[in-house]
Amino acid sequence: MIIPGKVGEPHLTGQVFRTAHIAVLPVYVIVLIYGCRRLVACMHAEAICYNGDGQPDMDIRTAIHRRISVRHYQARTVPDNLLQAVIAAGEDSLALDNGIAVRFHLVKEGQLIARRMTVLTGTKLLFGSAPHFIVATSEEKPFFMLNMGFRMEQLILFATQQGLGTCWIGGMFREARIAEFLGLPERERVIVLTPIGYPDTSLMGKAARDIIEVGARNFGRRKPLWEIAFGERWGAPLPADDAGLLEALECARRAPSWANTQPWRFLVSPEGIIAMAELRQRYLNIRAGKHYRRLDVGIAMAHFFLAAREMGWRGGWSVTGFDPAAIAQHYAVPEDHEVLSIYRRR
Repeated sequence: MIIPGKVGEPHLTGQVFRTAHIAVLPVYVIVLIYGCRRLVACMHAEAICYNGDGQPDMDIRTAIHRRISVRHYQARTVPDNLLQAVIAAGEDSLALDNGIAVRFHLVKEGQLIARRMTVLTGTKLLFGSAPHFIVATSEEKPFFMLNMGFRMEQLILFATQQGLGTCWIGGMFREARIAEFLGLPERERVIVLTPIGYPDTSLMGKAARDIIEVGARNFGRRKPLWEIAFGERWGAPLPADDAGLLEALECARRAPSWANTQPWRFLVSPEGIIAMAELRQRYLNIRAGKHYRRLDVGIAMAHFFLAAREMGWRGGWSVTGFDPAAIAQHYAVPEDHEVLSIYRRR
């Protein structure tokens, strides 16, 4: 079943690759060794993320700090009313540009999406274990990737607050097959997926969680704040006397990103907080016109915005009304970075 955004009755095509488990056998061994090493450290972290009845009580900053990428799930399904609440959180999310049409499609039978992913990621070892999926689609317009990162992360954090596991999936699927399955019109792109369900906290679940981090930059560790956020000019230290600003930036620092590349940069200027992206292509983070570095910056911007709002700030991100080139020149932004947005506090 697909809810909402159902255009026509989809037809299941293709077969599961029978050789998948043989192909990934070496990865199984590596991940199990790595997972055992991290087991003790992860046990406590996951225990505080999700309580036994799936009804955690947490504010948005706690959700930001406790959100993890869940790559293996329990078999039990999520109640329909909770799934609908997650979809509503996406539909009601704030946008960077209200002129970009975005849809969140709930696919209740997770295998219908898993079979349209890559050989590795669609197996039961990883996301093939998920009982459900959410597929996020968007019109292809200026800022569409930035906008999707900003909106989808609001859905992700709401799910985290409900005790559900999720994981951003940006390129490990066959877009044409999923678009056909959903019956999407030509100009509507499949941007990201997330599995959704109750996390498997067993040893196998933890090993599956780490399978991609083995190949990710710095094994999933985040860069220190001083590397991604600056004072009034590029490289200048942050003001140390604004605790609220530092907390909001710390929340942005904790955002997930493509292969943990962490392409976001922030500069605190008299004009506002300037959000930028590293332009260098890494880990195939540009696919068929979809610049996932911009999506990642949108996620970090969502963290900053939501944390600042929770602390009582009044303000928001703007993606128009300024000259990115002039700002980059004035604040000595390197040529291999692009200015994307400005947060102005009111």
